[in-house]
Amino acid sequence: MQLAANIFDVWAFRRSQGRTEFLLLRTSQEKADRYFNGGRFWQIPSGQVLDGESVTEAIRRKLEQFGLRANAIWAAEHAYTVYNRRFENMQLIGVYAAEVDDAPVALAPVEHSEYGWCDADTALELVHYRGLKEGLKSVREYVTGVGQPAAELCLFRGDLGD
Repeated sequence: MQLAANIFDVWAFRRSQGRTEFLLLRTSQEKADRYFNGGRFWQIPSGQVLDGESVTEAIRRKLEQFGLRANAIWAAEHAYTVYNRRFENMQLIGVYAAEVDDAPVALAPVEHSEYGWCDADTALELVHYRGLKEGLKSVREYVTGVGQPAAELCLFRGDLGD
């Protein structure tokens, strides 16, 4: 069995009128039937860093697949390990946060059937995997739940260039 250490989760969020909302994606029934014994669940954007690509490039690429543009990306100071039955490997997943524009979300129907923007408490209720819950708690602690996000954890800011 292989250990894939190039995997990431990204808590995409937007700020509007003093509120912070996080993007959740609901697995499609087709994906659930194929990989998860029919079990559907809420998840967040995730992907892998390709050879020769930086983590910020990979996150920006993944968010663009959903029609979103990252304005800033932070390391969330959290990682977790899971067995991913879909890919039949162990994965070490780094957690990141990305502030995005308020834009329509584009879904690939084979992967996700719906999406929603919700506050952090609702997101914690909707996701049921420990890694997602702990990752969001870390995002709140270092990025979205503080007056000024930890500057040393900022990996990308669109207004400062690449």
